[in-house]
Amino acid sequence: MQHLGLSLSEDEAGVSRLAAGAKSKIGYAGKFVADQAVQLHGGMGMTDELNVGHYFKRISSINIQFGDPAYHVLRYAQLDAAA
Repeated sequence: MQHLGLSLSEDEAGVSRLAAGAKSKIGYAGKFVADQAVQLHGGMGMTDELNVGHYFKRISSINIQFGDPAYHVLRYAQLDAAA
């Protein structure tokens, strides 16, 4: 299995599928980590006193940028069916 970065530089046909898969995997993993960090720190985790709140907000904004993970799972499935 090739890495996404290598595929992007080679301009392969399956690059869109790899990008959609990576975006969905990273999105779900990032959301899980952010949720668990806030859960661990409790209400204090969402205050400006801790960096956890900042990271949670940043991961949330990254998740919706260019489509959320659910969108990219559907995109991955459609591109896989077309291949």
